[in-house]
Amino acid sequence: MKQVKFLFATLLLVISARSYSQMPVHTPKPKLIAVVNSATWCGVCKANAARFTAVLMPYSNKGVNIYLNDLSNEQTKEASKQQLQKDNVYEAVITTPRKGMGKALKACRMIQDKKHSADVSGIVTFIDPVTHKQLKQVSIAATDAEMTNTINKLLN
Repeated sequence: MKQVKFLFATLLLVISARSYSQMPVHTPKPKLIAVVNSATWCGVCKANAARFTAVLMPYSNKGVNIYLNDLSNEQTKEASKQQLQKDNVYEAVITTPRKGMGKALKACRMIQDKKHSADVSGIVTFIDPVTHKQLKQVSIAATDAEMTNTINKLLN
């Protein structure tokens, strides 16, 4: 039963984010851009997908353009990369400014260079829509209150 719940939650996140990222529902002049790094093999994604989706998706009506960076396999990585590059947000997604984050990811052998986090799932990257610079990265395991506070602060 747990596996079914994980699969359902992951599929919900992937389908919801993919529909938002690939359909022309993006606001032409968004207030904020959110890129969700997710993968079907990611335990953090599976455990938090449904809850996180419920928190993030309502912001699409408030001027937040939401993209999915699907890291499940080489084909989905490349498709996501092309979409993110097309919309000029890929560079902001692959850098990790969070203090200590690079060292932790490197120690876990999740990345080679602490500046690159393109293959790290379970995080959402918030990007300034004007400068296309990364504003903040947050784990999707963050509490609903933390995520809501972060998004509201970045929108104001």
